[in-house]
Amino acid sequence: MPSTNKAYCLDILIIEDIPAPLASLADLMADNGYHVRQCRDDKEAWRLLQTDIPALILLDVQSTEITGYDICRQLKAKLNTAIPVIFISASHDIQSIKLAFEQHVVDYIVKPYDATELLSRVKMHLKIRALQLHQDVNGADQAQLLQIEIAQRRQAEAGLLASRQQLRQLTGHLQTIREEERARIAREIHDELGQSLTVASIDLVKLKSHVAHQSGGIEQQIDDIIEVLEHAANTARAISENLRPGMLDILGLGPAIEHHVQRFSARTGICCKLSMTNEGDFAVTEQISIAVFRIVQEALTNVARHAQANHINIQLADLGRELMLIVQDDGRGMSSEPSAQRHFGLLGMRERIALLGGQIAIGSKEGKGTRIEACIPVRCEVTA
Repeated sequence: MPSTNKAYCLDILIIEDIPAPLASLADLMADNGYHVRQCRDDKEAWRLLQTDIPALILLDVQSTEITGYDICRQLKAKLNTAIPVIFISASHDIQSIKLAFEQHVVDYIVKPYDATELLSRVKMHLKIRALQLHQDVNGADQAQLLQIEIAQRRQAEAGLLASRQQLRQLTGHLQTIREEERARIAREIHDELGQSLTVASIDLVKLKSHVAHQSGGIEQQIDDIIEVLEHAANTARAISENLRPGMLDILGLGPAIEHHVQRFSARTGICCKLSMTNEGDFAVTEQISIAVFRIVQEALTNVARHAQANHINIQLADLGRELMLIVQDDGRGMSSEPSAQRHFGLLGMRERIALLGGQIAIGSKEGKGTRIEACIPVRCEVTA
């Protein structure tokens, strides 16, 4: 049997199939004094468990080959000891949480998680595990301890779940209001301001023809005013387009993204390669169209501001039941997973995807660029 050494209560095994979140979580645990081992699949996890039994497992696997639920089930069937498992997942629906607890996990953490909350829960479960294993704790004490822990955990889970559902409802409502307000402002800028500037330019052209033979440089002054008005009209159109692309409502998601990418490349000089299935024709809901377009828009904005990239590869594919979006740049990347508290654009991406019942992974390595991969169910309503 694998050994349990004196550092057992600080030993944590992390199972995570995506490199960037795995490294970030491992660093968080190590920085707070825990001995960390990490792996990316069930086979590697089982190999590590042959040498040492950890005090706790943090599990986050959502691959197409094997899920975290499968790994949890397999490990508990093979092991002769009950290792507490904390499940970490982007899924926040009742069915996913219920399925996790059916595998006898001790806790369920929803991503994006708060580091302080995660550390607090890890510390609590490790303390309980240490008490359970202590030689002075008899069976009756263990049973009482477990009953107290179960009651506390159920109460905390119910409160946390209700809080998260309320936050998601509020987030969805705020995003809907913001998009409606953007659309209204865009229409007013395009219809009112844009048309007024155009009319003023036309009137000045007419006025110029009447003063063509007068001296004093009036014609040049009129030309200068016309140039200013044309620049203002172009700026108004750009602002309107940025607020709410008319092409998104008229022609759909594919043409809107293609137009935005072309304008971005022309403006920044960054080479963008865009590939889309179905010739850019995606039969998706308005909510999905807006979410995907905003993610592309935010991702390109981040590249222009921070990445110092030369090339961007954008892929949008209809996989039948899901829509997959990948945005990959060759910029300077980030040394660790970005903090949601400091990167509100990335937090907004995560929330948009979560509201649609999808998943998003943001991986980055210093000097190797950044990759954003999102997968959205195409027949999913907004999650309450």
